[in-house]
Amino acid sequence: MDLVGAWRLVEWRIGAPGSGVSHPFGRDAVGLLCYTPDGYMSMTVSRAGHAPSPAGSPWGASPEPLTEPSAEASASFLSYAGRYEIREGQIAHDVELSLDRSVAGAVQVRELNVNGDRLVLATSERGDWHTMIWRRS
Repeated sequence: MDLVGAWRLVEWRIGAPGSGVSHPFGRDAVGLLCYTPDGYMSMTVSRAGHAPSPAGSPWGASPEPLTEPSAEASASFLSYAGRYEIREGQIAHDVELSLDRSVAGAVQVRELNVNGDRLVLATSERGDWHTMIWRRS
């Protein structure tokens, strides 16, 4: 199974018993998932049209200090990186860095299905079924 390379988000959906399906960052969410040959990964997902940093941010023209992400930014942007390991029918992301501090240091285990240029990662969380569908970039 060859996961190495870049994958673009097709859909992120959450199925909740009795509530139907929702799309946390909208049906048009965008994302990039990268796997390296030496066992590292990074994943970033954003609501479409996620606002860029203001010109006064550390990446802009002004030397403003770094600040914590705003609640709005955190609610529309997800990012983490670390090592990965493929297990029988699953993949484990050992999160080293994350926008959400509560995820750093955790191991995210996902059901894994690869079919050609499609990658599906899924997991159950608090009774809801999270599914992320990716297309090889």
